[in-house]
Amino acid sequence: MVLFTKLLIIVAAAAVVAFPPRRAADHADVVPGKYIVTLKGDADVESHIAWVKSLHPRNSCSPHTKAVEKVWTESFKGYSGEFDEATLKQITSREDVVGIEPHNCPWGLISLSHREPDGRRYDYWGSAGEGTWVYVLDTGIYTENLDFEGRAHLGYNAIPSIPFEDTNGHGTHCAGTIIGKRFGVAKNAQAIAVKVLDGDSGDTATVIDGLEWAVSNITKTPGRAANAVVSMSLGGPYSLALNTAVKNAYHAGVLSVVAAGNSGLPAELFSPASESTAITVAAIDVSRRKAGFANFGASVDVFAAGVDVESAYIGAPDAFAALSGTSMATSYIAGLALYLKRLEYGTESPGGVTARIQELATRDVVQESGPLTPNLLAYNNFPAQGPCPGCG
Repeated sequence: MVLFTKLLIIVAAAAVVAFPPRRAADHADVVPGKYIVTLKGDADVESHIAWVKSLHPRNSCSPHTKAVEKVWTESFKGYSGEFDEATLKQITSREDVVGIEPHNCPWGLISLSHREPDGRRYDYWGSAGEGTWVYVLDTGIYTENLDFEGRAHLGYNAIPSIPFEDTNGHGTHCAGTIIGKRFGVAKNAQAIAVKVLDGDSGDTATVIDGLEWAVSNITKTPGRAANAVVSMSLGGPYSLALNTAVKNAYHAGVLSVVAAGNSGLPAELFSPASESTAITVAAIDVSRRKAGFANFGASVDVFAAGVDVESAYIGAPDAFAALSGTSMATSYIAGLALYLKRLEYGTESPGGVTARIQELATRDVVQESGPLTPNLLAYNNFPAQGPCPGCG
């Protein structure tokens, strides 16, 4: 059985059409809280940074604001970071500052934290998946990508005849959307690579083998099951064996988040998308319209961003790419599951976090969602959880 994997691959009958990834998204939105500050060539960078760090805690009330992130001192003098308006105003007034410009934020993250379509930043609670784990069944993960901050690890290679590395990019991209510092939903979570795909394809037995390893590792690690999910941005024709493996994992306490598929057909025709115990994810574009390639129907549980999604990539430690497909949307929901597991009681079990994701979702905003498809767009419920800690 050939499995569809890349979100840019559209499987129709016997034809597979692949489109190369782009290096930048067409729909990148500016995040007001994230900036790059350019300093004068003769600026004392060390003293400037010390000054910024001294005033930022007094100004910041945001649970996700991290102040200075990166500092450059040689050919270019400047730094990047997240700053609230009060801090930004003080930085702007400095004589050693040449200019300030905003970062870009992936539109899928913005969509996740706003019920209305006009959001301009990704709002999230600072715990952001801390202490949680995602097992990414895919092409592997390029763990050296800087967006992972050392939080991505090699777990199990179900294809021992090939090296345990991601030469395709798909698995790295998915992992970046789940846990990446810049691109990820659960920015403090850990990822475990489970390689089950060779390039763009694999077979059912290999996927089941990878899933069984993940379930065993999760259930034999004390406390892990309540704080872990399996992410499978893959699929193929209906398979009783694969669906049963996913169902058994669920009853063992392990939730699988899976792609609806990219054939533009009912998801019930595919596995693991048709398995009712999994969270099956379909994709929208930036206008909140169901992506034309996305599968639909009663097997779908929720929608998330899946067109021109920016995330980490292979080839260099700072590589990123924009890809499209239900694989990307799946990764957003896997990240959301980890985010909620860390944040809210009642999400420890597979059924608990599934119900919470559907309960929080924004209803009836997805255009042309498809026959029998639940019209639910994922939402992270920020800041409804409560007041900002430490704020007066």
